[in-house]
Formats: sequence, C-alpha cells, structure tokens
Amino acid sequence: MSGDARLNILARVRRAQVQAYIPEAKAGLPEQLAYPAMDEDALLARLIEEFKLLGVEVFPETSEEEVRRRVSGFIAGQTVLSWDAVRLPYGVGDCLRGEKVRYGGDGKDEQGQADIGLTGCENAIAETGTLAMTSGPGRPRAASLMPLTHVVVIRKADILLGMGQFFRKFQAQADKGGAGLPYVVFITGPSRTADIELSLTLGVHGPGRVIAVIGP
Repeated sequence: MSGDARLNILARVRRAQVQAYIPEAKAGLPEQLAYPAMDEDALLARLIEEFKLLGVEVFPETSEEEVRRRVSGFIAGQTVLSWDAVRLPYGVGDCLRGEKVRYGGDGKDEQGQADIGLTGCENAIAETGTLAMTSGPGRPRAASLMPLTHVVVIRKADILLGMGQFFRKFQAQADKGGAGLPYVVFITGPSRTADIELSLTLGVHGPGRVIAVIGP
C-alpha cells in the first residue's frame, strides 16, 4: 500500500468519527426480546445445527452410560486438564480413573502439558452454538482454553435458546439475594484467526478442536 493511499484511508476514518452519530431508539419498543417457547428436543436440534456450522464435533447420547463411554474414548491415553471429577455431569469424573490428569490446582507448566481439556458448561446457547463457561472452585478456566482439544459435556436441560435468557437467569438469582453473574467466558466454536490475506488458521488463541458430548 502506498503512503498516499494509507493517508487517504486514515483521513476517511477520521471524518467518519467526527460525523458518526447514534440515532434515538424508536418509541414503543419492548425493553427486551421475547424468545419463542421451544421444548428440549427443538433446542437440542438447533444447537446441533449451529455446532455443525461452526465445526464443532457433536455427539448427542441417549443415556449417561453412553456419555461416559464416549468421553472415555476421547481421553483414553491422553493427558487431561480437567474440572474436578465432582463438577463433571453424568458421572463423567469416573472416566478419569487410570488416566494422566491435571487439575486447576496444579502448576501452569503441568497444565500446559495436557493434550485435552475436559469440562462441563454452565449453559449452551442454541441460536449461536455458544458455550457459556463460568469458572469457580474445581472449574478452572484453563481447561477450556489451554489444551488444543476441548471436550465439553453438556446437560440437555442446560441448553438455552438465546443469550438474553442466560443473563436473565443470573439477574433473577441476584434479585432473590443470590450471587450475581460470575466470571464467564463465551466460546463459539474452535479458535479461529485469519491474516490480512484471509488465510484461516485454527487453534492459535485456544483449542482448534471442540468436541461436544450432549447427555439426555
């Protein structure tokens, strides 16, 4: 890019900043969107559709035993950075027996040796295929962010349609005197980045492979 072309682009950006304005909201609009009522099966179907579009490998299972069998197949022989066993749904913590496991209390160097991260999730957002990951005791953030592969176990009952429902859940808890919104990370598909030539690369800033195992 020539120097003149660069200066012209920057000049247009500066003019746009000066001239930009935010229009007033129209009168009579609702304070929040009403989400359509959907049953668990419809939410599951929508989530699976979005996962596939994002490149998430998804495995809906019909029993807790099948969930554990599926997870065991992915982590066998691997070094796993995991949530604490009691924090994993469907008894998936039993799959960690006999495996090389790192936890949130281990050192960063040890955590960095993990091949696979194993977690549950707070909620899965069906309309965008997003995982809402809240951290806390026994639920280290690094398990979903550091290893190159992330295996997440999702309860069917924890699937929500939209992001607004997720925030309203914590608002309702706060209104009743409970804890408000905790630290949360939203994950939508494998990590992606592209250079100026739009060459897409997976796994630069997080797991390049995301595997979702959904239970009954």
